[in-house]
Amino acid sequence: MRTPPLIPTVALCVVCTLPAACTTWRVTSLEPQQFTAAHSPQEVRLTLGEGARLEASHPVMVGDSLVYWVDSTGASRADSARRAIPVSSIRQVEVHRIDGGATFGLLILLGGALTGLLVFLSAVSKGD
Repeated sequence: MRTPPLIPTVALCVVCTLPAACTTWRVTSLEPQQFTAAHSPQEVRLTLGEGARLEASHPVMVGDSLVYWVDSTGASRADSARRAIPVSSIRQVEVHRIDGGATFGLLILLGGALTGLLVFLSAVSKGD
């Protein structure tokens, strides 16, 4: 049986989108060992004391402040600016993590849909 051109296209879309599909923001504690140069998350979302939110790239604890890169233009890190915010001004820290349960569920759903599509296409090709 010849593979229909639709199958590779669907597979490529799944492979390209799956890594970012099932992620979530999770609240974490603001501990110095989590925010070192060697172990810093790539991106965090900060909620400040007055309720304002901001996203920070590659945050690192330096003394009593969180130092991070700010880039609102999409430019490279070399063109970005470094900023610092006192830890006392931060009410909540969230990190972007993969949601294992949702990812597993999505894989099961996609596997079932792909299997159903293959069974359908096989039945149609046998009927011709």
